[in-house]
Amino acid sequence: MPTFTYKCPNCDGGLIFDPETQRFECEYCNSLFTREQLESQPGDQNVGEEDTPKNNDKGQEEEFSHTAEYVCPSCGAEVVVDETTAATYCFYCHNPVVLSGRMSGKFRPERVIPFQITRKEVEEKFVSWCKKKKFMKKDFFSQSQQEKLTGVYLPFWLVNCRTIARLRAKGNRVRTWRSGDMQYTETEEYDLIREGEIQFSELPFAALNRKEMELTRGIAPYRFQEAEDFTMAYLSGFQAEKRNLESSDLKPQAQSQVGEYSRKLLQETISGYTGVSVREMRHSILADEWKYTLLPVWALTYRYKEKSYYFAMNGQTGKVCGEVPLSWGRLAVLAAVVSAVAFGIFLIGGWLL
Repeated sequence: MPTFTYKCPNCDGGLIFDPETQRFECEYCNSLFTREQLESQPGDQNVGEEDTPKNNDKGQEEEFSHTAEYVCPSCGAEVVVDETTAATYCFYCHNPVVLSGRMSGKFRPERVIPFQITRKEVEEKFVSWCKKKKFMKKDFFSQSQQEKLTGVYLPFWLVNCRTIARLRAKGNRVRTWRSGDMQYTETEEYDLIREGEIQFSELPFAALNRKEMELTRGIAPYRFQEAEDFTMAYLSGFQAEKRNLESSDLKPQAQSQVGEYSRKLLQETISGYTGVSVREMRHSILADEWKYTLLPVWALTYRYKEKSYYFAMNGQTGKVCGEVPLSWGRLAVLAAVVSAVAFGIFLIGGWLL
């Protein structure tokens, strides 16, 4: 499988994608190039040496059974990655390395949303977010932790589909009035039917069955209309994961989700009733189109007392979510202060009495 390092046409340094300028920057001579300029360069200026992955021996440890080794085209060092990694850094020369074979053929994405949040911006937002967490462990947002912030492209399937749906419900209208000493209640019941053809666009489904994908739930949605046609150059300077779930694996999930969305949309058309209860819901997907797309995420994980905590930011919109470890020492101090204040109030109250 070939490994790629995108080279600067001016000085032969490694190029990385810059979210701020939306261009490709050389870390050595600071030259900037557009995607069109990069693609117009001769192939041998942008492509490194080709190398074949070294297969693991059958007797290797289980923990290495899902990894592979590649040779960095810049310095010759071995780059060890797991089975889904498609782009990374060389740990020795820090040149970006794209494992092109994992983004080619049927695994080549159709679309990509490039990063629009820079590392400087994500570090500033990370510190600001952490400072709002009053009882968080201090070392969670230390400088060493900030250095672990990683920009990674995660794989998704985006689905466009057309469905026909039919909802049957029972509605009632209740009217109450008084006449003399008597109170009357009148209840009218109605059979309600709503049906129609519904078009859904760009419903996202995670194409990688790893726990890290849970991070994306809290930072959705993305502006999918800003997606670009995929080119491997966008991966340079970031990490990337390839999919291990096919569209066929996700169709039952899509069928269920489309049904739930359809029910909500049809139910929202019912108004003017005291109460509504759904009796029956049917839907059928008439046509669907699946597009393999990479979405940008800034992520950080933190291990504390056998539990993992995380911080994630949408690499396009800047939306943040995460979970932080609590400092039980600081909480104990707060509890002691509150107890002391309460005890003082009790003593003062007793003295006044």
